[in-house]
Amino acid sequence: MDEDNNIEYRHFFQEMLEAIPWPLLIIDRSLFVHYYNHDTVQLLAAQELLQHQTLDQLISDRAILELVQRSIRLNRPLEEECTREGTATSWKVSVNPLTHAPLTIEISQQNTTPEQTYRYFSIAIEDLTELRRLERARRDFIANISHELRTPLASVRLLVETLEEAIDTDPDQAQIFIEKIETEVQNLTDLVSEILELSRIESGQMPMSIEPVEAELLVREVMARMLMLAQRHRVKLHTEIEQGQTRVAADSKQILRVLVNLAHNAIKFTPSGGIVVIGTHLEEGGNMQTFFVRDTGIGIPPEDIPRIFERFYKVNQARSKADFIGGPGGGGSGLGLAIARHVVEAHGGRIKVESVIGQGSCFTFALPVAFHV
Repeated sequence: MDEDNNIEYRHFFQEMLEAIPWPLLIIDRSLFVHYYNHDTVQLLAAQELLQHQTLDQLISDRAILELVQRSIRLNRPLEEECTREGTATSWKVSVNPLTHAPLTIEISQQNTTPEQTYRYFSIAIEDLTELRRLERARRDFIANISHELRTPLASVRLLVETLEEAIDTDPDQAQIFIEKIETEVQNLTDLVSEILELSRIESGQMPMSIEPVEAELLVREVMARMLMLAQRHRVKLHTEIEQGQTRVAADSKQILRVLVNLAHNAIKFTPSGGIVVIGTHLEEGGNMQTFFVRDTGIGIPPEDIPRIFERFYKVNQARSKADFIGGPGGGGSGLGLAIARHVVEAHGGRIKVESVIGQGSCFTFALPVAFHV
């Protein structure tokens, strides 16, 4: 093969390596790297060329090195899933002998039959970290769904059994059980609706109708909706509106739902005589409008704050029911704040919470100001 053909062959071979959709190296029996693709450089965060470096200079994980050395020693393909030492990174490592240019050696003194020993080995590395995270999320989701459905379904079954006993002997009591069953069925319906809505939002299938809307109108609409609930539980409801005529780019229906959810939670976890404030103000610079719901409730434990916006995550329910007087009680599906986070992020904003136990909480998010050309 002349030099021009050799250059063309190497170029073609390198293009084939780059076409492989995961990191791949080719080493010899001494672990020296001969070929690799760009994905390998990114995976190993290499700062220089990899040729003529040995694999143990690039990868320090013993499990991976032992797998490669075992494949070389046995002259056969091997594959294992390895967790990188000191990290949560999970790799599927596949080592395969290459049939090009085999060597012939004696494998033992007792067996004088020569055996082919491969000169080169390919190492393919597939990063399974995200896949494993999604699998854990799926398992957690199924476990949470099962838990959330089990409680109301058990209540409905118990109520039906009691209703069967009372329907002929105590019609008034039977009517009470029927109303309780209707409540549980409605709770189940709401839960399923929230799950479907969250799924649509997370997959980007929730249509957003973004239009200019006055910040003040959003706050006053929530105030009107939540006033009766606040009065029922003897919680004072106020507004703080600063530069409320600023127009924000928002899907008013979705943002109203976020604010209603935050206000409902604030009322729920605020004792009688407490205060909930729904407000808005223009941020410095004039590009973002902040909305907030602040309460004087029981607060959120510091250890719960990092996870408060996760789906199905709930602050200890025994605390939420016992530590305040006069609120509508704990409960809920644990999906409201997850939906709120996704809605706000879909608008290009961020939602956050600050809280002090025994003093209250403040949920805040900002939306972009709608500028007119």
